[in-house]
Amino acid sequence: MNHETPCRNHIRLQVNERLMKTASPVAGCSIDGSYDGVAREHSPCRPSFVPLLRENGRKRKLVLHFDIRNTVLVADSVTNVTVEQALNSFLTGVTWGKDDQDGEWVWHSKEPSLVPPRPDSITFYKYLERTLVRTPMDRTELRIATGDFVHRPLGEEFLPYFENRLALLKWNYPYVQARDECLTMRGKDGQPYHYILPSLYNLIHSLVQRNRDFAIVIRTYGLDCANVLKSLSYGLKGNHPGFPSPVNLAVDLTPGSIIRSSNDSACLETYSSRKESDSKMTNLFTCKSGDKTRPGGNVPCQVVHKLYHERDIYRFVSKLQGISGFVDDFRYWQSNSYSYSAGKPFWIDGSDVGVHHIIFDDNFRSYEEDSIVDVRKFEESKQIARRLSKQEIAEFEDVCLVQADLLQSVEDQDYFINKVHVCENNYSKFLKQGKL
Repeated sequence: MNHETPCRNHIRLQVNERLMKTASPVAGCSIDGSYDGVAREHSPCRPSFVPLLRENGRKRKLVLHFDIRNTVLVADSVTNVTVEQALNSFLTGVTWGKDDQDGEWVWHSKEPSLVPPRPDSITFYKYLERTLVRTPMDRTELRIATGDFVHRPLGEEFLPYFENRLALLKWNYPYVQARDECLTMRGKDGQPYHYILPSLYNLIHSLVQRNRDFAIVIRTYGLDCANVLKSLSYGLKGNHPGFPSPVNLAVDLTPGSIIRSSNDSACLETYSSRKESDSKMTNLFTCKSGDKTRPGGNVPCQVVHKLYHERDIYRFVSKLQGISGFVDDFRYWQSNSYSYSAGKPFWIDGSDVGVHHIIFDDNFRSYEEDSIVDVRKFEESKQIARRLSKQEIAEFEDVCLVQADLLQSVEDQDYFINKVHVCENNYSKFLKQGKL
């Protein structure tokens, strides 16, 4: 199967319509989210459901930002990387050790972890990058070395983690091509695997079931944003066999962009919406406006919003409804040596007690210089936010910032639900303690 072919039997969406506050009951659940006692493989309701969090007697709106690769999916639909290769590569970034005096690699832990087990530990990925990459052409060799990690002598002890997660990613439903082709990815073995993780679908269904006011914002440096929006749009219409109840949720199929400039400012742009018939799973989604290449589709488009001021950008994103996406400025991050200060801008406003922003990204690491999120905080009524230091950023972990754990989100369908719950509790504590 070619996973880049268009989805069939699409249901037209009305872009930017407001989220409906009611939804049909999901299999295994009552409308209030209670569990009916029947076990189902991908039921969004389970006995472990967390209670609603309220602030001053009402629910805060959630604006949930999600990276794509290694956060809501394993292998994207643009690069030529299989599910097996992508999962192998991820494992090299969460396994730790160090080369000894003779240059031989020594493991510091036999278990994958998001954080180093020792101060002098480095990931196996960084070790291979330092060892193999001398020129840009060497990155081909790096991809090969990371792509079969667990099948090499040094990585074979991590094979059980690989095999377990790969089995959980398999599409364990009767495969119907007309229905499932844009919900799945083909592996090296020819089998279909989940494209977008069930744990993200589970989160969305649970938020709708509990009548939460929320928005999902996809944030990526890659080319797969439009494909993810397309797949979610299709799956949430009741076409996903694991989540058959349709969700009346607006999905803007045209990604916007967040562009950084040399004076450290940011510009957010949105573009005119593409028609369903023009929205195809393809290798490249570009929309040219003037002399600049824009994400969004191989069709003419116009700039709808163009915001330069940080406060305006924050307010705009805070008012989003449904699901939308933005392509961040990878070249700016790259040209600034991958410093966190040039990463994806993410704004926190402690005075806005009605909205809680949370970002999930596997490359967010508060302890490293090359983290991917530039955390910026508004002080009082100022229009320009202040960049937080690494020490300050660490205080917002599991409050507004989450280093996404792919191994956990593949294994536990409640992973995102539980993480949001932790962040909401911690955010309430911050507000009460005046830390914001």
